[in-house]
Amino acid sequence: MLPIDINMLLEQREVESSRIEYKKDWNPAECIRTICAFANDIEDQDGGYILIGVEEENGRPILPVSGINPERIDTIEKDLLNKCHFIEPFYYPRIEKCQIDDKTILVLWVTAGPGRPYMASKDVFREQSIKQYYIRHGSKTIQADKFSLKELFEKSAHIPFDDRENPFASIEDISMNLIKEHLYEVKSRLYDVCDTRDKKDIAQDMKLLYGPDENLRPRNIALLMFSEKINDYFPYARIEFADIPDPTGRNMSERTFSGPLQNQLRSAIEYIKNSVIEEKIRKTDNEIITVRTLNYPIDAIKELLANAIYHRSYQVSEPITVINTPEYIEIRSFPGLDRSISAEMIEALNIRSTGEYRNRRIGNFLKELGLTEGRNTGIPRAIEALDDNGNPNPLFITDPERRSLTVRILINPAFTSSTVSIPSSIKNMERKDLKNNIIAFLTAGPMSRRDLALKLGYKGITTSFTQAVEELIQKHAIRSEGKGRGSRLILNKK
Repeated sequence: MLPIDINMLLEQREVESSRIEYKKDWNPAECIRTICAFANDIEDQDGGYILIGVEEENGRPILPVSGINPERIDTIEKDLLNKCHFIEPFYYPRIEKCQIDDKTILVLWVTAGPGRPYMASKDVFREQSIKQYYIRHGSKTIQADKFSLKELFEKSAHIPFDDRENPFASIEDISMNLIKEHLYEVKSRLYDVCDTRDKKDIAQDMKLLYGPDENLRPRNIALLMFSEKINDYFPYARIEFADIPDPTGRNMSERTFSGPLQNQLRSAIEYIKNSVIEEKIRKTDNEIITVRTLNYPIDAIKELLANAIYHRSYQVSEPITVINTPEYIEIRSFPGLDRSISAEMIEALNIRSTGEYRNRRIGNFLKELGLTEGRNTGIPRAIEALDDNGNPNPLFITDPERRSLTVRILINPAFTSSTVSIPSSIKNMERKDLKNNIIAFLTAGPMSRRDLALKLGYKGITTSFTQAVEELIQKHAIRSEGKGRGSRLILNKK
C-alpha cells in the first residue's frame, strides 16, 4: 500500500514534482525507462511514482482524471511483470490500484533500488535491444551521459547508513505505536489498515525492512525513528543541551533529549522555546507602533538542529550538543560539512551540498513531519529567519579534516548585557504561581506593569508576565485603568 495519500500526489504536496510522472495510459517502453530512472535515484530523492490513467499538461495533472478501464488492470500488471525483465538487474515496483473521481488509476511506486545502478532496454519489444542507463533530470527521464554515469556508479557504491539493514536487530524492536503515530500525523492511508494488518506488512510497505522473507531485518532508519530501543543500538544518538550563563561554568545546567529522532528533536525545540527564547517589546518614539524582537528566532534553531540530526553520522560515538551562553547558541555535530562545500562557499554562506546525503531516509521522514525543509533549503531558511529577526549571520565553524561542525547562532544585538534578561528561576516559574504572585502583590494597592514586574524579580516586562496579566484581566481577577505610562493594575474585589 502507498505510504502517502493519492490526493497528495495529484496535488504535488509533500512530494516534489520531479518524483511524479503522469501517463494517460499504459506505455511499456516509457514506463520501463522511467522505472529504471527512479530506481537509479541519482538525485537521492528515494525514487518516485508513476500514475497511469492521469493526463498531464506542462507537468501538472489534468483533473478530473481520465482513468483506465478496470478490466485492463490484470493485463497491465502481467505485462508490467514481463517488461520489468528488460531492466537489469531485475526490478519490480509496488503497484496500487486507486479510485479517484469514480475513475480507476494505477500507481507504480518505485523506490531507490538496492541493486543500483540499473539498465533498461531502449526497446522493450525486442529481446536483443541495447540496454542503457536512465536517470531523472528534473521531471524528465533521460539517458545518462558519461558524467552522470560516473556519478551514478559512485553513488551506487555507497548505500546511505540509515537505509542499511541492521543485522543485530529484529522486527520485535520496531514499535507499532510509533509507526501508527507517524502514519496518522502524515495522513497516510496505511494508518487506516494498521489494526487489520500485522507489523511486518506495514513495515515492509514503509521500506523499514530488508532481506528475504525468511530473514527480514530492520533497516537502521526503523531503529532510529520507530523503535523504543534506539539507545540499545545507537547510544549516542541523542541531543545534549547545556546552559552556561557564566564562562567559569558556575550555575551550569544540563539536559539530555533521547528516544526516536523525531521525538528528541521536538522535545529539544520545545525546551529551547520555553527556556531560552526571550522577547523584548519596545515602542517607537511616538509610542504608537509596538516592535517585538526575539533573542533568537525559533524557526532558525529548529532548521539548524534538524539539519544536524539529518546530516550527522550515527556511526560516530558523539551526541549532538547544544550550548546556550549569554552571547550565542552553538549546535555541534559530527562529522563536518562534506567536501563538496568549499571553504569559500562556507564563508559566503552558500552552503548547498552537491555530494551524497548521509541519511536520505531520515530527511524524507522529517520532511513529511514538517520538521525540516529538505533539498538543501534548511540552512538558507534559517539564515533568512535570523535576518528577519535582526540577528547577525550564523557562523559555520569546522576543521580542515571536516571532523565536526559547529554552528554558532549569535544573539540579537538588542539582547546584549545591557538589555532585559530574565533569571532562570523566574523564567521557569509555573504560570499558576506567577498569577498567584501577581494577585498577592496587588493586594497592597494599584501598581504599574513595570513596577509589578520588578517586584516579581524580572528586569523588565516579558512575554510570560504579559500573558499572565492578560489572563487575569480576562478572568476579571484584576483590571487595568489609565493609559500609557500612567496605567495601573488594580485587584478586583470579590
